[in-house]
Amino acid sequence: AIADVTLAGINIPIRIGEVTVLPGDIVLGTPSGVIFIPPHLVQEVVETAEDVQSRDTFGKYCLSIGKYTPGEIDVPTWPEQIESDYQTWLTNK
Repeated sequence: AIADVTLAGINIPIRIGEVTVLPGDIVLGTPSGVIFIPPHLVQEVVETAEDVQSRDTFGKYCLSIGKYTPGEIDVPTWPEQIESDYQTWLTNK
C-alpha cells in the first residue's frame, strides 16, 4: 500500500527518525547506515576520510611485509620513524 504523504514544504528542516536534516545537508549512505553531513563540514570530512584510508593502506602494507607490528601501527599517533616512513611512502606512491 502507498502511504498518504502530504508535502509540507521545500528546503525546510525535516525529521528522519531522531535526526533533524537541514536544507543543504549532504547524505552519505554506506552498508552500515546513513549519515547527514552539514555542508560546512563536508570538505573536512572528505579530507579526513582520505587521510584515514591512506594511513590504513600504508599500515596494512607495512604489516604484510613485516616492517612493523600491529602494536606499532595500531596506535592513535605514530612515532616519528613510522610517520617519516609514511610521508616517504605517500610521496612515492
